[in-house]
Amino acid sequence: MRGLQIRGPNDVDIAEIPMETMGSNRVRVHVDLVGLCGTDFALTSGTLGLNTLPVVPGHEVVGTVKESSSSQFIVGDMVVLDPLMNCGTCWACLKDRPQWCSQVGVVGVVRNGGACEELVLPSHQWIVLPPGVSLEAAVLIEPVHVAQTVLDVAGSVVPEHVLVIGTGALGLIIIESLQHQWPHARIVAYDAVAEHLDHALTIGAMRLEDKDSGSFELVIDGVGALASMELAGTAVRPGGHIVVYGVPKAHVSIPKADVLFRKNVAVSFSRLYSHDFDHAVKWVADGIIRPEEIVCDRLSLDEAAVFLSESRWNRPERWGKTLIQMN
Repeated sequence: MRGLQIRGPNDVDIAEIPMETMGSNRVRVHVDLVGLCGTDFALTSGTLGLNTLPVVPGHEVVGTVKESSSSQFIVGDMVVLDPLMNCGTCWACLKDRPQWCSQVGVVGVVRNGGACEELVLPSHQWIVLPPGVSLEAAVLIEPVHVAQTVLDVAGSVVPEHVLVIGTGALGLIIIESLQHQWPHARIVAYDAVAEHLDHALTIGAMRLEDKDSGSFELVIDGVGALASMELAGTAVRPGGHIVVYGVPKAHVSIPKADVLFRKNVAVSFSRLYSHDFDHAVKWVADGIIRPEEIVCDRLSLDEAAVFLSESRWNRPERWGKTLIQMN
C-alpha cells in the first residue's frame, strides 16, 4: 500500500508500505484523514529524537473499520486513534498515568502511523466515534485531548487573565478550550509570527500589551524556547501558574528562576495525556472546538510529501492545522 515515509532529516517520499497482518483482538482501519502537528514537523526535520526511522508519520488519525477480530468493533465503524503506547505494568501505568511510563511512545513516531492507506493496531487503540461527527472534527480529537490535559494541569482555580504563548493549531485549540471552560476569563495571545497571532485574534483572543506585564494568573507556553519562557516569567503575576506544553529546546534552563521564586510562582509541564478520550470526544461532538477555525491546509498524500520535504510547514502564512486527505 502507498504511504508517506520519513527516512531521515527532510528525506520524505511516497513509499510502498507492507500490509500488516491481523491477529487476535486487532482492528484494520482504512485511513480517511490524518492531521499533522509540530511533532511530525520535528520528526521530519530530524530534531525530535526518541523516534524510529524510517517511519510512516501520523498520530492524529480518523478512519473506517475494514476488518476486526475484536467484538468491540464492526466493519463500517468510524474510529479515531488513541496513539499512546505504554507498557501497562509499571507503577505509572497502574496509576492511570501512561504518559509517565518510562517506555511511553507514540504511533507515528516509534512505529508506523496513519499516513498510509490502512493501519492495523490492537483494539484498545481505537475509539468509536458517536454519530454525526465530521471527519475534520474527528481528526482534532487527539489535539483536543492534549489541550484538555494542559487545562487539567493548570488546576481548578478560575483565572481572570490568561496568556497563551504560541498560536499555531494547538494554541488555537487551547484558546477555544479556555473560552469554553472559563468563559469570563480575559484570554490574551502572543505569537512571534504575525500571521498566527492575527488569526488567534479573529477567534476572540486579545493582543498582549505592555500594561499586561505581571498580570496573568495563568500563562500557557506552547513554544518551550528561552524567549517564550522568559516572557512567561515576566507576564505571570505573584502566586500565578506557568504551564509549559511546548517541548523545551535542548539545554534550555528555566529562565528568571530568581524572579519566579520571589513571585512564588508554580511552574508545571504537560506532556501527552491519559487513555481517557471521553471528554475530548464529547467536546468535539458538541461543537466546542470548531474545525473551520483550526484547519488551514488540506493536502493529498503526494502533496504532503512535498509539503514536509520542503519544510513548507514553516511558512508564516500557515496559521493552523494541516490535514492529509487519504481518499
